[in-house]
Amino acid sequence: MFDFFYKRPQLLYSLLAGFIFLGLIGFMKMPRNFFPDAEYPQVFVITQVPGATAETVSSTVSKVLEEEIYTLANIRSVSSTNIAGMSVVRAEFDYSKELGEAAVYVNNALNRVRSRLPENAAPSIYTSGAFNAPVDVFTLTSADDSMTLSDVRKIAESDVKRELLKNKYIGNVEIFGGYKGAVSVDLDPMKMSKYSLVAADVIKTISNTYKDIPMGFLQSEDNYITVNFYGEEVPVSSLRKLPVKSNVKLKDVAKISWGHEKNRSAYVGNARSGIAVIVKRPPGGSIVDASNAAREIVDKLKNRFDNISFSISDTQKNLVDTSLRNMFSTLKLTIIIVVFVILLFLANIKATLASAITIPMIFFTSLGVIWITGGELNLIVMTAIVLALGIVVDNSVVVIENIERYFSDLNKPINKAVKEGTKEVMLPIFSGTLTTVIAVFPLMFVGGFPEKIFKPLASTLIIALSVSYFLAVTFIPRIFILFYKNGARQWKIEKVLSSFYFKTFDKL
Repeated sequence: MFDFFYKRPQLLYSLLAGFIFLGLIGFMKMPRNFFPDAEYPQVFVITQVPGATAETVSSTVSKVLEEEIYTLANIRSVSSTNIAGMSVVRAEFDYSKELGEAAVYVNNALNRVRSRLPENAAPSIYTSGAFNAPVDVFTLTSADDSMTLSDVRKIAESDVKRELLKNKYIGNVEIFGGYKGAVSVDLDPMKMSKYSLVAADVIKTISNTYKDIPMGFLQSEDNYITVNFYGEEVPVSSLRKLPVKSNVKLKDVAKISWGHEKNRSAYVGNARSGIAVIVKRPPGGSIVDASNAAREIVDKLKNRFDNISFSISDTQKNLVDTSLRNMFSTLKLTIIIVVFVILLFLANIKATLASAITIPMIFFTSLGVIWITGGELNLIVMTAIVLALGIVVDNSVVVIENIERYFSDLNKPINKAVKEGTKEVMLPIFSGTLTTVIAVFPLMFVGGFPEKIFKPLASTLIIALSVSYFLAVTFIPRIFILFYKNGARQWKIEKVLSSFYFKTFDKL
């Protein structure tokens, strides 16, 4: 390796420049999260069974789905929750099964038993993981009390959500806080009696006309029956003209208006009741990228909807930014201390500078390798880099010291000193690097949750150590020739440091 790159310095510099450039790009573009995604792949089958009791849902839906899903490969556990009208079956897979693949497996299992489920059962499949945690939560309220929360919810669902989902860094957007839009049809029993109509007939006519649109029914204490059409599919004007009997339209026996369904949830953000817009990242996506994209879009929406107040009531971005910023501060302090210690012990400014130059090169080259292999920047990776810095400069120091021994003590010509000094220690530093790699390598294959956490740490250490060895036996000899082409004259500060070392650390 040494001879190959020593004879081809332009190739060496080009290769290093390329990896450092990749590291700079990766540093800017790499996904930034708090921790690596370590949750087991989970798939939920949520089935609505209108009118069924919890016991009926359990025996006719959950049991059937559980038995079929449990036969799938790489399944860890299957469980269910049953309430009146709804079944929730959770399937958890091993890490060996990708989330998308797990969802396909569950969907195939659902198709196999669909004929055994109740006719009115409506199952849906959802995936779950760390990406389901909210990145940002925006609270939307009326800015000047000119709008109701029902109006705000309508805009949130029709405009805000749509604009957010267009961005590639945003995986999903959920709207929460009640006031879900609905067209309400209030049937007046007195008017229906006037035209010899009963509620069942009117509801049947409505259901047959709008059979593909979800509806709900609610009877009030004064015997008014309300039919709710969820969403905006049914215009109020067309409903009013719907014939329910010869020469009788729906508007003759009912009051039809746009409003909201009965609230079963509410949201309070920043001490104000409002509608929550929950932004999530895609699987494997970046918290920081998703948050930045969402905030940029919301800033534009503020200009479009000046009568709506947008505020952030919860976020993960601040925690991730603060944590990574603290790690970068630690990294800077580590570099300063490492350089100071090298200078103190070597008492050689040129040798210290040569070692110091390799630190950012190792950092950015390692980031380049991590980026092109699909990695991300998180606390585990940053911890590994900080740990590696104290180790990786060892190789450079050993090579520099040995070359200087050949050059200064044995009075060999600079080129011969570089060649013989480097070749003499290549095998020992390779052995030292290899033993460290062997020590951390098993952490990448311990299995389960620990592997998900320790694999980024171990792989980053291995990459940094490998880069360190490569630089020590290729780049350091070249930079030594550059620094010592005019001789090895010792500066005054170096003499002071050398004297201090021999009077203190050397005697110790």
